[in-house]
Amino acid sequence: MVHSNCHTHTVFCDGKNTPEEMVRAAIDLGFTCLGFSFHGPMTPDAVWTIRPERMPEYAAEIRRLQRLYADRIEILHGIELDRDCCGVDPANYDFVIAAVHQLTKRDAHFDVDDTADVLRECCRTIYGGDWLALAADYYDRFASFVCRVQPTIAAHFDLIEKFNEDGALFDSNDPAYQALATAAADRILDACPDVLFEVNTGAMYRCGKKQPYPTLFLLRHLQKRGARVIVTADAHTTDALCFAFDKALEAIRSAGFDTVYELRRTEGKAIAVATAIRDSEFGIRN
Repeated sequence: MVHSNCHTHTVFCDGKNTPEEMVRAAIDLGFTCLGFSFHGPMTPDAVWTIRPERMPEYAAEIRRLQRLYADRIEILHGIELDRDCCGVDPANYDFVIAAVHQLTKRDAHFDVDDTADVLRECCRTIYGGDWLALAADYYDRFASFVCRVQPTIAAHFDLIEKFNEDGALFDSNDPAYQALATAAADRILDACPDVLFEVNTGAMYRCGKKQPYPTLFLLRHLQKRGARVIVTADAHTTDALCFAFDKALEAIRSAGFDTVYELRRTEGKAIAVATAIRDSEFGIRN
């Protein structure tokens, strides 16, 4: 059913495999398309981003792989832009993924998807222990960034839920919290209705999260708003390239969607191609 992944990281940033190893693994899985999306350089530096001086080398490697494997798989050259990325022209890429990984205040910088303890310290240091204040700031930053950048894909929309299994950090069933998240989704869709919201299984692979991003209440809201969704693995290793895609499709269907999108390359840019979801196709990839 889903024969591609466009959220792929390699050794050029925080991935574990080379781009060519990722390509070969994707071919073995029967993929028709693979999109690379390195973490762009940031200010201040983050250990999980590409070094600016390596960007030309990375681009050359993706071009080499596009030529080498042209008869076997389509390869897209994308980027995952963060709010504090620097020195990057989005026009140079086939597609752009927009994300917010950090919350900051003056000299304090916290990666919200690092560990649960880091996120707790972020809440204590910046927001005085108020999780709703943290959520309000995160969703405001995310919506503002997506509206400004107008990306192809909005990444892991509720990333602050990564360590919140069974309400370990805050109550995601709180109507006040859900109102913050849905309001941010509405801002994004009002400003860029064609953006693809990714249904991302990365945290299911890396830390045992039970469901993909975004959570079901958000998926249902996105479906009611007519949003478009795309399944991604946010893969940092070959083993994760299609991890739990069956679960992602189940979540998408249970939220009321009957269509998902995949990216294809046309005239140097990625276009979104719609595919109908059918119950019989659930579970062909896991």
